[in-house]
Amino acid sequence: MDISNTFDKYKLDRAKRVLHQTPMAIAVTVMNSLILVLLLIGSTPFIRLVIWLSAVLMINVIRIFGQYRMHKTAITPDNVNQHLKIFLVALTVSGAIWGSAGVYLLPASSIAHQVFIVLMLGGMVAGTVGLFSSVMAAFYCFTIPASLPVGIVFFLYGDSVHFAMGVMIFLFWVVMFVTAKKLNRELIEAISLKYENVGLIATLEKEVGVRKAAEEKLIQRNSEIESIVERRTAELINANKQLLREIEERKEAVNALKRSEQKYRELANSLPQIVFETDEAGNITFANRNAIRAFGYEASDLEKGINLYQLIIPSDREKMRENFQKNIQGIMKTGNEYTALRKDGSTFPVLSHADIVKKDVNKIGIIGIAIDLTDKINEERKQREMEAQLQRAQKMEALGTLAGGVAHDLNNILSGIVGYPDLLLMQLPQDSPFRKPVITMQDSGKKAAAIVQDLLTLTRRNVIVDKTVNLNDIINEYLGSLEFEKLISYHNSVKIRTRLEEGLLNIKGSPIHLLKTVMNLVSNAAEALPDGGDIIISTENRYLDQPLRGYDDVAQGDYAVMRVCDNGTGISPNDIGRIFEPFFTKKSMGKSGTGLGMTVVWGTVKDHNGYIDVKSAVNRGTEFTLFFPVTRAEIDLKEKEEGLTPFYGRGESVLIVDDVKSQIDIAYEMLEQLGYSVSSVTSGEEAIEFISDHKADLIVLDMIMQPGIDGLETYKRILKINPKQKAIIASGFAETIRVKSTMSLGAGAYIKKPYTLITLAKAVRAELDRV
Repeated sequence: MDISNTFDKYKLDRAKRVLHQTPMAIAVTVMNSLILVLLLIGSTPFIRLVIWLSAVLMINVIRIFGQYRMHKTAITPDNVNQHLKIFLVALTVSGAIWGSAGVYLLPASSIAHQVFIVLMLGGMVAGTVGLFSSVMAAFYCFTIPASLPVGIVFFLYGDSVHFAMGVMIFLFWVVMFVTAKKLNRELIEAISLKYENVGLIATLEKEVGVRKAAEEKLIQRNSEIESIVERRTAELINANKQLLREIEERKEAVNALKRSEQKYRELANSLPQIVFETDEAGNITFANRNAIRAFGYEASDLEKGINLYQLIIPSDREKMRENFQKNIQGIMKTGNEYTALRKDGSTFPVLSHADIVKKDVNKIGIIGIAIDLTDKINEERKQREMEAQLQRAQKMEALGTLAGGVAHDLNNILSGIVGYPDLLLMQLPQDSPFRKPVITMQDSGKKAAAIVQDLLTLTRRNVIVDKTVNLNDIINEYLGSLEFEKLISYHNSVKIRTRLEEGLLNIKGSPIHLLKTVMNLVSNAAEALPDGGDIIISTENRYLDQPLRGYDDVAQGDYAVMRVCDNGTGISPNDIGRIFEPFFTKKSMGKSGTGLGMTVVWGTVKDHNGYIDVKSAVNRGTEFTLFFPVTRAEIDLKEKEEGLTPFYGRGESVLIVDDVKSQIDIAYEMLEQLGYSVSSVTSGEEAIEFISDHKADLIVLDMIMQPGIDGLETYKRILKINPKQKAIIASGFAETIRVKSTMSLGAGAYIKKPYTLITLAKAVRAELDRV
C-alpha cells in the first residue's frame, strides 16, 4: 500500500467529516445565539446584544458562503489544506465571538444569568466535541477562544464563588479535551481500519481470480474439506467450551483469593497487636492499622516504602538482621525482643514473632506479629514497687514487735539506773569525788530511757491520737522550744524558714509525738547541712481526688500536709529504702542521735493513719512530705462559736454542686450548722435542671466534675436561666484559667479544698451580702 497516498486519504476523510458537519454547527450556533440574546434582554444593555448578535450572524453568513464554495468545488488532496485553513479561521472567529459573550454580555449583578452564559458556552464546547473531534485543530480553534475569556473574568472577580466557577470552567474544558482526544483517536483508528479493509478487499479480489482457477479442483475435494471442517468445528467447539470453563474457574479462583485477602486484612486490622509482612529484603509489604498507629506513620508512608530495619533502634538492627535471615531460612520460630523506633524518634519495647512466607516453593518474605511490651513492663515495675512497699511495711512491723519486747525489758532495768542515782546524790556531800561518776551514770540512764521511749514509739502501741491539734501550732511550738534553740546553737550557719498556710485544717493526733516528728525532721535536715544552708518548713491543705503514687501510695481524701526540705547532702538511692529502719544511720552512733529518729517519724505518721513521701538527690537536698487526714472538729468549740457568729445564715437557700459524695456531706453538715437551707446535686447537668425548677440564693460550685460538664460550663448555662445567680467556687485544684473565667462571669470567692468551717462561712456570707 502507498503510505503517502494513504495519509492523504486519511487527511481528506477527516477534513470532509469536519466540513460536512458545518451546516449543523451553523444552525446550532444561530439558534443558541438567539436564545441567549432573548434571555439577556433586560439584564444586559440592548445595544451590546444587537452588536454581539450581528457579529454572530455575520460570521455565520461568511461560513455559509464558504460552505457553498466547498460544495461547488470538490475537495481533493490538493485543495483540502486551503479549505481546512479557511474553515479553521472562520471557526476561530466564531469561537472568539462566543468567548466575548462571557465578557461583553456578562451581567455583573445577576449570578443566574452568568451561570446561564457559562452553561450555554459549555454546551457549545460540548457540541464541538461531537462535531469537530476528528480534527483536534478545529476543537482547539473554537473551544479555547470560547472558554478562556469567561474563565479569566471569573478569576478576576476575586470572590470564592466566581473563583470556583472559573475552576469548574477550566476542569470542564479539560474533560471535554480528554473526551475529544479520545474520540479523535477512535475516529482515526476507524478511518485507518476502513482503508486497511479497502486494501484487503483489493487483495481479496485479486486472489478471487486465482481461486476461480482452482475452483474445479476445490470442488473435487469439497467432500474431503467438508469432512475436515466438520471434524475441526467439533474440536473447536469442545476446545471453546473447555476454555470457557477454565476462564470461569480462573475468575472464581481470583475472586476467592481476593475475598481471602480481604478477610485476612480485616482480621489483621481488628487485632490489637502489630501485624506486618515483608519481602526478602525486609521491605514492608503490609502493615495493619495498629502497626501504622503504633509507629506514628501514615498509610501514605507505607506506600512510599518502609524497611523493617527503620523501625528498630540502630543498636538492635544487627540482631534483627541475623534473626531475619534465620526466619527466611526457616530456622527460628521463637520470639525476639527489640526496642522499636517511632517516626518521631520515641521508642518502645516490643516482642516479635515471625515466620517465613512461601509462594509455591519460593521464599518471598516473612509474616510477623509484634506485641507492645510497654504496659507489661509498667505493670511489672508497679508490682515491684508494691512488693517493695509491702516488704518495708512488714519489715518495720517485725522490727517494731522486736523493739517493743526489748523496750519492755529495758524499762525494768533502767528504773534502777535512773532512780538510784538520785538517792545516792542526796546522801553524798557536795565535794564528794563520787558525785561526778554518779551524775554521769544518771545521765547515761536518762539517755538510755530516751532510746527506750523511741523504741516504744516504734511499736506503735502507745500513741493516743484522739486530740484535735493543728500542725501550725505544733511547728510554732517547736520553733519556740529550748531544743530548737540548742539545735540552732550547734548549727548557726543553717537558716530555717516557714511557709505555713493560714486556715490549715486540724487533725486528730498526739501533740507530743507530732512535736518529736517535727524535731527529728528538722534535726536531720540540719545535720545534712555541715557547711550551712536552708531548711524550709511548710504546710498546706490538700485534696487528692485520686491516689498519689510515691514512696507511700497516698489514698484519695482531704489532708493537712507538712513538708520539710533542705538543700543539703541528700540521700543516695541505695540508702533511701532503709532510712526508716531502726538504728540505720550514716552518722556516728552515739554522737548524733540514737539512730531511731526517722523510725520514730515513720511510726508516728502511721499511728496517725497518715502517709509519708521522700524525694532526694545527692548533693542537691531532701524533701519529706507528711500527709495527715484532716478532721472538721475545732480545737476550742467556744471560740469557734464566738468567731462564727457574724457569718451565720438567715435561712437562705444554698445549692451544693459536687461529684464527690464525701465532699457534699461535709459541706452539707457545715452549712446546716451555719443556719442555711441546703440542697445538693452531683453533676452540672443536675444543677441546671434544679435551677430550672427551683430557686437558690447561692451555689457552692465544684470546678472539676467527671463525667459531664465542668463548673465553668455549668455556671454559663445557669446564667442563661438566672443572669443574677450568685455562686462561689470550691475546688481542690489551683486557681486555673477556668476558675478565673468563672469568676469573671460573676462568681464570687474561690476557696480551696479542704476548707475549714470559718473559711466556708466567710465566703458564703460575703457573697450573699454582696450587692
